[in-house]
Amino acid sequence: MADRMKTVFMIAAGLLLAATAQAFPERPVRMVVGFAPGGSDISGRLIGQKLSDLWGQPVVVDNKPGAAGNIGADLVAKAVPDGHTILLLVNSYTINTSIYRNLSWDLLRDFAPIGRYATSPMVVVVNDKIPVKNFSEFVAYSKANRGKINYGSAGTGTAPHLAGELFAMRSGIEMTHIPYKGSAPSVTALVADEVQVSFGAMSAFDGMVKQGRLRALAVTTAARFPQLPDVPTVSESGLPGFDVDIWYGFLAPAKTPPAILKKLSDDLARVMADPDLQSKLRERGMEPAYLDSEKTSELMKRDVARWREVANKLKLVLE
Repeated sequence: MADRMKTVFMIAAGLLLAATAQAFPERPVRMVVGFAPGGSDISGRLIGQKLSDLWGQPVVVDNKPGAAGNIGADLVAKAVPDGHTILLLVNSYTINTSIYRNLSWDLLRDFAPIGRYATSPMVVVVNDKIPVKNFSEFVAYSKANRGKINYGSAGTGTAPHLAGELFAMRSGIEMTHIPYKGSAPSVTALVADEVQVSFGAMSAFDGMVKQGRLRALAVTTAARFPQLPDVPTVSESGLPGFDVDIWYGFLAPAKTPPAILKKLSDDLARVMADPDLQSKLRERGMEPAYLDSEKTSELMKRDVARWREVANKLKLVLE
């Protein structure tokens, strides 16, 4: 009798969870973005509108900038785990969880991945004062001018910073990191020859590259970027296996019911199949690249391990 009652209870619980997921969302969904307006929230708003159309409920984008996105992450980690509060995930969070000493949250412990929705390569860009035409020439030039190469990034602990360090370690060259307060100042510094090379999203350098004042030598992803078909990868230019990108997704609080998490992931996949949305993301330098919850979890673990190794070698710890 006890076994029979247990089976009945489990069936009833399963039906209740399924019904709960079917009814989700029952009210507006809050999409927290840990950065200032005008950046990653643009893609979040595009996706949020498609999800709103699908659900018949508003998706409200809530920018909570500060502390490299950590304020927004803390808010979502502590939110009620019912799927109505989600975090826009940029893979810089896989760095944050490795280098910040006093975080109140852990990326792998306190969040449940909904899915990845897009990727964007970083590019290796030099100014016109460096006498190199391709990536291999740059590596040779750097070795011949050991200790004289400065590279710029959008700030200490950012993905471009650690991508530069990983590149230096893999290629055996010496570069001095010069951090700036954002992408725009780092571009200005590169043009002014304060630094000779920079790593960052192509969108930051596009105008100067088109004017011929900067040269894009390589993209950091394993495959060439469709929007830059003539720019080779770092991997094919002499560092096999080099693969660093910026990617975007969504997270829910860790204890979100599996049925609701699955609906969020499935619905993200559904809107990401929309050609109109794909086109709008590509216009903003992103390549649509949906991954489900499980594969996004694997990606997060990979990036956390990789950047923790780099940060440990650099002895990089931030408060």
